[in-house]
Amino acid sequence: MIRVRGLGRSGRRCAAPVAAAAVAVLLLSGCSGGGDALSLGSLQEKAAKIGGDGAADCPLAYDLAGAAKTAGVSLAAGPGDTQGEEPAVTAEDGREAPEGSAWAANPGALVTCTFHLGQEDVEVHTVATEKVQALSVLAPVAQRAAGIGIDDLRTFLKDAAAAKKGVPVVARSGNVAAARLGLDGSGDASLLLTVGDSGKSGLGAEQVGALAKALAGQLG
Repeated sequence: MIRVRGLGRSGRRCAAPVAAAAVAVLLLSGCSGGGDALSLGSLQEKAAKIGGDGAADCPLAYDLAGAAKTAGVSLAAGPGDTQGEEPAVTAEDGREAPEGSAWAANPGALVTCTFHLGQEDVEVHTVATEKVQALSVLAPVAQRAAGIGIDDLRTFLKDAAAAKKGVPVVARSGNVAAARLGLDGSGDASLLLTVGDSGKSGLGAEQVGALAKALAGQLG
C-alpha cells in the first residue's frame, strides 16, 4: 500500500559488457551493478570513492526504466539530469563531516544518483546512518523539492519513520517520496525520491509512490 501525505499532487553503465543485448539493457536502466547487500559500511565506501567531484556512474543497483514500467510511467528514462550539466552522482561521507553538521550527531553516508524521466529530473538519495532516523539528514532536501512548510515536513518525516521497510510515504506535494531500506548489519537507511522541483511534477502522487516502492525493492 502506498501512503500519501495529505492532498495528493502538488547507476548507470554496469560492469564490462558481455553481449550487445546486455549492454543495451544496462544503459537503459542507468545502473552500475553494485548488487552487493546495502550496509552502512558499504555506502560509506561508495561515498568516499565518489568524492567531492562526483561521478558519472551510479554505484547502486537502481534500474529507473524498470521501476518506471512497474509504476505505470511510460516516459523514457536515462542517467543524468535533463541538462546534462551536473555530475550524475554525488555523495557525502559523513565520517569527514565538520563539527556541528547533521553527520556529527549521526554519522553515516549519502549517495545521490540523478536520472531523468522524459523532461523531468529525478533524484534518488540513498542515506544510511548509525542511528535512527537516517531520513532526517535529508530534511532540507525534501522540504526544498516538495515546496512544503515545516509542519508538513515534520508530518512527512514522522510518517516515513513509522512506515514499514519498503513501504513508500509521499509528501503532501505529491512529487517527493521516502521509503525505509533494509541494511545488512546495524544502522538505519532510507531512500528519498524527488521528481521535478518545488512541488511540481508531471507525475501523480500515486506514480511517485509506486516509483519509490519499486526503486526501494531493487536494493533488496
